[in-house]
Amino acid sequence: MDPHAGTGRVVLPTNVRPTHYDLTLTPDLTTFNFYGHVLINLDINKPTTAITLNSNQLDLISAKLTNLALKTESSQNATDITLDKVNETATLTFADELQPGSTAVLHIVFKGVLNESMNGFYRSSFKDDAGKTHYIATTQFEATDARKAFPCWDEPAIKATFDVTLRVPTDLVALSNMNVISEKDVGHGGKVKGDSTQKGDVPSTQKGDVPSAQKGDVPSAQKGDVPSAQKGDVPSTQKGDVPSTQKGDVPSTQKGDVPSTQKGDVPSTQKGDTADGSLRLLKEVKFATTPVMSTYLVAFIVGKFEYIETVTKNLPKPITCRVYVLPGKTEEAEFALSVTPLALEYFTELFGVAYPLPKMDLITIPDFESGAMENWGLVTYRAIRLLFNEKTSDLSYKRHIAYTICHEIAHQWFGNLVTMDWWDYLWLNEGFATWVGNLAVSKFFPEWDNWSYFIADGFQMGLALDGLRSSHPIEVPCKHPHEIHQIFDAISYYKGASCIRMLSSYLGLDVFLEGIRIYIKKHAYKNTSTEDLWAALSEASGVNVGQFMNAWIKQVGYPVVDVEEDADASTLTFKQSRYLSSGDLSADENTSRWTIPLGIEPAPTDGKEKSAMLTDESATFKLEKGGHYKVNSKYNGFFRTAYPAAALIRISQSIKSKDPLFTSDDRVGLLADLGALSKSGHIKTSSLLELLESFEDEDQYVVWVAIAERINVLSSVFYQQPEDFQQALQKFQCKLFSKAAARLGWETQASDDYRSTLLRKLVITNAGCAGDEAVVKEAQKRFASYVGGDIKALNQNMQSAAFEVVVLHGEEADFEKVLKCWPDATATDQKLGAIGALATVRHPALVQKLLKLAVSEEVRPQDITYVLAGLSRNPTSRHALWDYIKENWVMLTERYVGSMALLGNIVKAGVGRFTSEEMAKDCEEFFEGKKVDDISRPIAQSLEVIRSNAKWVARDAEDVREWLSSKGYLA
Repeated sequence: MDPHAGTGRVVLPTNVRPTHYDLTLTPDLTTFNFYGHVLINLDINKPTTAITLNSNQLDLISAKLTNLALKTESSQNATDITLDKVNETATLTFADELQPGSTAVLHIVFKGVLNESMNGFYRSSFKDDAGKTHYIATTQFEATDARKAFPCWDEPAIKATFDVTLRVPTDLVALSNMNVISEKDVGHGGKVKGDSTQKGDVPSTQKGDVPSAQKGDVPSAQKGDVPSAQKGDVPSTQKGDVPSTQKGDVPSTQKGDVPSTQKGDVPSTQKGDTADGSLRLLKEVKFATTPVMSTYLVAFIVGKFEYIETVTKNLPKPITCRVYVLPGKTEEAEFALSVTPLALEYFTELFGVAYPLPKMDLITIPDFESGAMENWGLVTYRAIRLLFNEKTSDLSYKRHIAYTICHEIAHQWFGNLVTMDWWDYLWLNEGFATWVGNLAVSKFFPEWDNWSYFIADGFQMGLALDGLRSSHPIEVPCKHPHEIHQIFDAISYYKGASCIRMLSSYLGLDVFLEGIRIYIKKHAYKNTSTEDLWAALSEASGVNVGQFMNAWIKQVGYPVVDVEEDADASTLTFKQSRYLSSGDLSADENTSRWTIPLGIEPAPTDGKEKSAMLTDESATFKLEKGGHYKVNSKYNGFFRTAYPAAALIRISQSIKSKDPLFTSDDRVGLLADLGALSKSGHIKTSSLLELLESFEDEDQYVVWVAIAERINVLSSVFYQQPEDFQQALQKFQCKLFSKAAARLGWETQASDDYRSTLLRKLVITNAGCAGDEAVVKEAQKRFASYVGGDIKALNQNMQSAAFEVVVLHGEEADFEKVLKCWPDATATDQKLGAIGALATVRHPALVQKLLKLAVSEEVRPQDITYVLAGLSRNPTSRHALWDYIKENWVMLTERYVGSMALLGNIVKAGVGRFTSEEMAKDCEEFFEGKKVDDISRPIAQSLEVIRSNAKWVARDAEDVREWLSSKGYLA
C-alpha cells in the first residue's frame, strides 16, 4: 500500500527503490564546480522502462543501467533523460523493460555548481590572518536539497546505505558521516600513487597543529549561556548556473553511449586543474559504509580545518569525539568538546540504544543558514552555536551552545536512527530534540535554571505563534517541497517540545522515557508517524496517549483557561476556549476542546487530586484553603490562565512577600500570561502593569528576563503614542530596573555565579536604555576608557550593555566608535553584541549607513537578520527599515533565492512590529502580485501580528495612560 496515496504529496513513483549508493565526488574550489558519478543499487517493484528520481540544478551527463538478474551482465544506456524543474525530478528512459523482483545498478555521471545559497552542495569561505581567502565545500540537505548534490530518492522514508568517496586536494581535510577507511594519492591524472589505509582514524593530513594536550581527556566543566534564534544565509548569485542542457530534453550526447571519459574516472579537466592552469595534487578519501539512513542526513565537507578530540569514557564501545574549527580556533572549541561525550553517554543511557557510529564530529561552517544540522556523525554548526572563548566571550552565549549541542546529538537517535515517515511529522524530530536537549542541559548544568529559561523563551515563542489564525497544527500536511521549510518554526520546535514536556509530566518522567525506549528499539533504522510514538507511550503507561494528545497535535491553536471563584475562593470553576491574540474569537472558531492538565496547587480536596483535568468546556474543583492557589504549576501545560481580578491582587501580594508557592517558573509564566491576555483583551493592560510593580525586589535572573520582555513589548507596541506617554513608560521601566542596577553595580564580584553575572548585564542594560542617569554616565565613562585602550574598563560580559547605552544616548561619534569595535572583536558573540548595539541608533543618516552595511561584504549574508531585527526593535528606525526592504526587494530576493527561511525572517523583521491598519494595508499591497509562495506563512503571520497590535493599541492606550498618570509617571 502506498502511504502517500490520497495525500496530494509530490512524491516519487514506487516502481523502483534504492538500497545502496556508491557516490564519488570531485569538488573544484577554484572553478566552484563539482563532478560526480554514483552507482545506485535498485530493487525493481513493478514492470517499468522509466526510472524517476530527484535531481535539482544538476547536469546529468549520462545514465546506464545494469540488470543483475540475468546470468550474464546486461547493460543499457538511457535513451532519454527528461528533467522536471518544478517537481525537481529527472526521468531516465530505457529500451528494455525491468521486471519486478529483480535488482539492477544505475550508474549516473553528473556535474553541478558549488552554489552560494547555503543549501545542497555549496561553498563557504574564510580569510586567514594574512587576508588570503580560503574556500570550503560543504553540505546542507535538510529538507530536500540532497538532490542538488547527487541524483537520488530524496524522501525521508526512502532509506539506503551510502559509500562516499571524495577526491580533493591533498592539503585539505575531507569529512563525511563515517570514518575514513582509506586514502590514496591520485596525482594529477587519476592514477593511484600510494595507499595509506587508515581504518577508523582521520588521515594524518587532517590532524592539523593541535597540541597533544588537546586530544585526550574532556576539558574541565565550564559553566555559562546564548541568545536564541540565530538563522542566517549566503547570497545566491548562481541561481542561473544550471546549464542550459537541464532546461529541456537532454542533448544527443546524453541519449546514447557514455563517452569514455565519463565511464569511470573524472575527465582530466576535472582532476584538480586550478584557475591559472597549474595542477593541484589530489587524494581520494574513502569512508566506511553508513547505516541505513535518509538522504537529508548525508554530509560531506572539504576545507582547511583543525580539530581537538576526546573519547567517551562510560560507554562499552568508546566513541571518538572531535570538534573541527577553522585554523587557529581550537581553544574556542574546548567547551563544546566537554559537552559532546556527556551528551552521547547520557542519551545512550536515556534511550537504551547504543550510538551506532564509531565517531561524532562537530564542525563550524562560516556561512550557514540555520543554527546547526544533525547530519549523522558529522554535525554542522554556525560558529556562534559552537565556539566559546573563556577569556573574551559573553557568558550569556554559553547555555545555548550547550543546548544546541545536546539538541543535535539527541537527533542522532530521534530523527536519524528513527526518522519521521514524511515531513508532516517533522515535529517528531524537532519537538522531541528540543525537549530532550533542554532535559540534558538541566542535568549537566543544574545551576543554570534551564527549564525556567525555556518557559521564558521557547515556550513563549510557541504560544505567541500559535495564538495566530495563520498558525498551523504541530502535525501539518506538507505536499510540495516549497512548503516544507516554512514549518521549521516555533510550532514544530517549541510547541512540539512544550507538548512533550506536558505529556512527560502527566505520565511521569520515568514512564515516559520507558515508552521512548520502546519506540526507539522497535523502529530503529525505520520510519514512523505520530501514532507510532503514541502506541509506544501507551504500552509503557497503560494510558490512551493518543486520546490525550491528538487535540494538541492535530488542532491549530491552544486554550485559555478562565478561572471563576465563589465568594470565599474555595470553589473554582474552570472554562476553556481557544486563545487568539487578536481577541476577536468567533463562535465558529471556538469549537476546539483540549484535555487540559490544570496543575492546581495546592491540590483540590474533593478526591480529584490526580484527575484535575479539564476535558469538557468547564469543570469545578474545591480547595482546602480558599484563595491560596495557583494554576498550571511550573507551567507544564500549554495554555494561558486568566485569573479573576481578585486573584491577581492576591498573587501580587504573594509575589511581594516572596510566597514560596510561586516558584521562578510560575512567576515567569504568570508575567507572560498577563502580557498575552492584555494583548487579546481578556484583561486590561493596567492589570499587567500593576503586577509588574510587584517585582521591584525580584532576585532571579530568569524572572527579570520575563519582566524586561513585557516592558519592551509595551514600549514597542505603544511607540506611536504621544511623547509624554512614551516618556512615562520609560520612567516606569527605569524605576523597575534602577534599584537592581544600583545594587549589582558594574564590577564583577567574587560571589558572582552564572545567574548573577547575567542579571547584572540585563538590569544595567535596561536601566541605562530607560535613561537612568547614573547608569548612562558610568557607561559613557567606561566606554571612553575602553576605546582609549583600557580593556579592563569593560569585561566581556558588560561590553554589549555599555555599547547599547552609549549608542542609544550618544552622538554620531559614539556610533562610529562602536562601529570600529565590531570588526576588532575577537569573539563571534562580541561582534554580534556590537551589531545589536549599533541598531539602537536614533539618527536617520546612521540608520541608512547601517542598512547599507547589512548587505555589504563586511557582514556575512547569514548575519543580516541580526542587523534588521535590531532596527525593527528600534521604534525610530523600523519605518526606514521597511522602506529599505521595499526599495531593495529585488536585490534581497536574488541574494537569498536559495534561503527562503532567511528571507521569511527578513520579512518578519521588516513588518512584524507595526501597530496600525494603515501599515498592514501597505504591506499587503506591496506583496500583492509578487511571487512569494515560499514565504507565504511568514507574510500572513506578520500581517496578523500588525492587526492584533493595532487592536491592542486602540483598545488599551487610554487605559495605560490613566494608569501611568495615577502612579505619577505622567503629569
